[in-house]
Amino acid sequence: MVRSPRPAARFTAVVALTLVMALGATTPAFAAMSRSLVMARAQRWVDLVIPYSQTTYRDLDGKAVAYGSGYRTDCSGFVSMAWNTFKPGYSTRTLSQTATRITKEALQPGDALVSYNYHAVIFGGWANVERTHFYEYQMGSAVSDGDGTGMKVEWYPGPAPKDSPYIPYRLNGITENIDYTGFIEPIEGTDRYKTAVAASRSAFTTGSAGTVVIASGENWPDALGASALAGAVGGPVLLTKSDALPSAVSAEIARLGATEAIVVGGEPAVSASVFRALDALASVSATRVAGTDRYATSARIAEETVRRANLRTGGYTGTVFVTTGANFPDALAASPLAAKSVWPIVLTKPGDGLSHEASASIAKIRANRALVLGSASAVSTSTEADLKASLGDEHVGRLAGYSRYDTGFEITKYGLANCGLSIEGAAIATGANFPDALAGGVMAARLNTVLMLTPPGWLSANVADLLVQNAATAGKPRVLGGTTVLKPIVREAIALAVGTPTE
Repeated sequence: MVRSPRPAARFTAVVALTLVMALGATTPAFAAMSRSLVMARAQRWVDLVIPYSQTTYRDLDGKAVAYGSGYRTDCSGFVSMAWNTFKPGYSTRTLSQTATRITKEALQPGDALVSYNYHAVIFGGWANVERTHFYEYQMGSAVSDGDGTGMKVEWYPGPAPKDSPYIPYRLNGITENIDYTGFIEPIEGTDRYKTAVAASRSAFTTGSAGTVVIASGENWPDALGASALAGAVGGPVLLTKSDALPSAVSAEIARLGATEAIVVGGEPAVSASVFRALDALASVSATRVAGTDRYATSARIAEETVRRANLRTGGYTGTVFVTTGANFPDALAASPLAAKSVWPIVLTKPGDGLSHEASASIAKIRANRALVLGSASAVSTSTEADLKASLGDEHVGRLAGYSRYDTGFEITKYGLANCGLSIEGAAIATGANFPDALAGGVMAARLNTVLMLTPPGWLSANVADLLVQNAATAGKPRVLGGTTVLKPIVREAIALAVGTPTE
């Protein structure tokens, strides 16, 4: 139903930087849209099966929001959402203000069919070669599976009243699916291990890294502190299978001229056979940093990070990140900050109070300031209170949002304001999985930029906003992973955020 990207699309700099030109807008903003972005937005609400209402407003994720912060959940609100209009919901009487009337023959996915004062739907493409039936995306009070969003095959032009037939309309300014390739720098391989190698090659273009950090590409708990350690030793994070060292990783170690490989995590994460394979590489000495579980491993990595940092000019500056050991996104969002500033990441157990392992590690490394990552549901307020009791209220802060992506964005803003990182060439990775961000965070730090997390199927609204507001200096964002990891519509949204199409 969605057309393939066309090969020729030229872009100019964004003029209206306050507009959100992206798939994931939470505050409606009328701006440049491509057909695949319109269809992806429509599909998003269909997938969520949002209930019909003329008084409720929701954002793209289906979360109920206040008027003006989302779209009305009726038929014209659905079209307004798909089209990303600046109003929270046009009516069937006023949708034509944003569009141009077209013919049946001109209809393409992303256009709309509007019946004045009756109903409006998104046209998803023809369902047969005769063009007698089409894919209809809609929000209705009587869709086939009950009130709400749905998609079905409908006969053309549909069951509108004779005195108000469906009329085809095209959103003003809509583009064909765009060629995004000139506006992003893909950092990818055929698998997660080769993507990590690609990140290393981007960060260390001429080789020359004496030490590499090796982490599991299959499990994340032992690896979350790897970025700070990589920052301390001035090398990349490379990933390995638990039971076999990928040949691409061996080749990258050789290219870098590394003489040391630090394995993070115990043998369940990185096996003894992998350790021996590393140690057997020419001129390479392998060491392991591990504890009895993820929390003890986190503590050991923090201690080794500080020990290595203190061998450098300036040494360890005293800040530590404290985050949950029950999930990975918050630690990964902080990885460029951890690598750039050499601030260890210490994991704490869920529940009340700072865990014993975390408390002991923070004392051992002599941290004098803590940044808690994540909301109170991730790291409890009692844990924060324990940190304040130990370090002083003024030396403890929290970076948090209501979701992993909002928390990640707060971390990004902190890194831009306080860690000497820039938006130019920012790394963008999925927040739904860990491998690409694990290696990409160190790459971002090395290239003096931030790492931003987004869902795999649409661009986070906060990320879109930041790119739009900094379009003149954003350069080419570095997109981690292939199109199965971050979908083409995410890449289109990035391109629309840093430039606007012209013909």
